[in-house]
Amino acid sequence: MKYRIFRFLAVAVTVFCVSCSGNDKEARSAYMKAKALYESGQYDKAKSMIDSIEILGPKAFDEIRAGLQLSRVIERALNEEILKRVDSLMPIYREEQERLLGEFDLIKDDEYQTEGLLVYKNNPNKLSQEKSCLRIQVTEKGEMQLLSVYCGAYPLQHESVKVSLPDGTYAMTSAVPYDGASNYRYYIDGRNIETITYSEPKMRPVADFVVAAGNRPVTVSYEGKKPFSFKLDNATRKAITESYKLSTVIKNIAALEREDVIASRAIVVLNRQIEEHKNDSI
Repeated sequence: MKYRIFRFLAVAVTVFCVSCSGNDKEARSAYMKAKALYESGQYDKAKSMIDSIEILGPKAFDEIRAGLQLSRVIERALNEEILKRVDSLMPIYREEQERLLGEFDLIKDDEYQTEGLLVYKNNPNKLSQEKSCLRIQVTEKGEMQLLSVYCGAYPLQHESVKVSLPDGTYAMTSAVPYDGASNYRYYIDGRNIETITYSEPKMRPVADFVVAAGNRPVTVSYEGKKPFSFKLDNATRKAITESYKLSTVIKNIAALEREDVIASRAIVVLNRQIEEHKNDSI
């Protein structure tokens, strides 16, 4: 009886060891495939293969640790690629920003403003309060602002702007209620003056629409208690388009700068972790 028990245990242990050995081989194979994928630059596939190591060999501790180390190496490589991309794109965006800034005036009152406004030089409406028109400006951080100016015999009390094409397609700003501050109304010399400032994202649909419209005729309508509309002039269209370009470039540069900082910090951390676990590689 004892002999049978010992024989059963011996067989069970043998089967268990063979099973573990088989799992370890599968885990080792998965690791080697992941390493080959990494070396060929297929980082996503390599990471996916690393995820399978522990599934194939739950007790293949050497392979699991090596896989974790390889994951760190891959993450470092990915962040190094980000830095290379930033280095290649940044000069292009900087050059474009410099070119565009030459077409804009910086308006800033140092006593009252912490951030200036960039206004397209060749826009005859850039500071107008004397006629109904759209004005466009860009903050130094790249945020666009659209101003709807009304000058007329009767009050509109408008709160939004609609732009439309002859085919009926249109876009609108979000409504901006009167507040008496950045949005104001007053009566002077027989004229009603109204000005509303729409910042991003409230004005973005209108800017996108005007830029996409190209040379097609655009009608501007002020949405208020009374109807009022006019055709968008070419000078204002040009000012919106160039402001759109400048805004995009400034934001792209800021995004690249953020990526550079995040990737650089990640590489420092990963270098330290890779050094701490250098003995985990196989």
